[in-house]
Amino acid sequence: MKKLLLLSCLLFQLSVSAQQINFFTNDIRQAFNMARAQGKLVFVEVYSKTCEHCAAFEPIFKEKAVADFYNKNFISYKLEVTSPDVRNFLTPKRLYAPSLPLFLFFDGNENLLHFAMSNPTAAETIKHAQNALNPSVRAATFRSRYASGERSDNFLIDMAMYCRVVCDTTLNIKIMEEYARRKTPAQYADKNNWLAISKLVMDVENPMSKYLINNMGAYKAKYGAKEVKLVAENLIMGSLYSGRGAKYDAAKIQQMRQYLVKIGIEPSAANARTLLPEVNYYFAKRQTPQATARAEDYLNNAKAQLPDYMYIIKLFNNRASDASFVPTARKWVNKALTLTAANSPEAQELKAELAKINARK
Repeated sequence: MKKLLLLSCLLFQLSVSAQQINFFTNDIRQAFNMARAQGKLVFVEVYSKTCEHCAAFEPIFKEKAVADFYNKNFISYKLEVTSPDVRNFLTPKRLYAPSLPLFLFFDGNENLLHFAMSNPTAAETIKHAQNALNPSVRAATFRSRYASGERSDNFLIDMAMYCRVVCDTTLNIKIMEEYARRKTPAQYADKNNWLAISKLVMDVENPMSKYLINNMGAYKAKYGAKEVKLVAENLIMGSLYSGRGAKYDAAKIQQMRQYLVKIGIEPSAANARTLLPEVNYYFAKRQTPQATARAEDYLNNAKAQLPDYMYIIKLFNNRASDASFVPTARKWVNKALTLTAANSPEAQELKAELAKINARK
């Protein structure tokens, strides 16, 4: 069996040009089998077919110095970000690609040893591979180095990105708060810290996040209105719908709504985006009247359509802890019925929900 595996490895290597990295595709498990048989590590490039930055690496991978170094030390595999490999290999390992291309380096037993995000140069591409081979500097050492007190800016940035790759949000937040405290507000909008905000910060409570929200104009002038708005929006929404956001009280959720408006989101859209978190908070606190008032405000001010009414009616029927919502919910059903055709499936569904409402008396 081992001879067959070695023969397979040999045939694979002969099937590609020697003047490029020998990338394996289609069967990532076979790549690890080959790595174990040859005593090598596995290099996985996570890329996208539509990524221009990824495409810039293609000529780099064909440079002799790069190809020779990688082929000597690694079995290499191309993993397209939309392929089943993501679902079957990356996701079960809780690995995430926050930026592309992402270089991942594993031992033969599929343990992540190192990661890198690179500029498309031969020297940098080789340097990342050298780091992966060096047990004292590769990413697998980051946690112990952090615990031992290593705190340079570059290390904190690398550590925070590693946390994103391995989906350790809690540690990422801690590290980026520590990083932000080392800077002055006057430094927050410089290029390096803008990259940190846009790529690494995951919490709207980070001092750099708050500074961004309160100084959108300064960032837009330097980095473009569309990009800055998108980064700020992602920070707010990512926090709101995170595990942390699930613990927000009503006042904090309302603050998120104000933040959204402040960065340029239409008030009606901000209202809609924060509706469910706020209503769910009231349900959790058994505050049905407050939940009813919040939903009523939304329906009255959002030009609500039939799906809006249907969703909210069902939500209250399923989650309200008492019957105080019943009079208002009847009005919702009556309004929704005016938006349906008589005896339509939607009308019948609304009448069934009305029967549930009436049963709550």
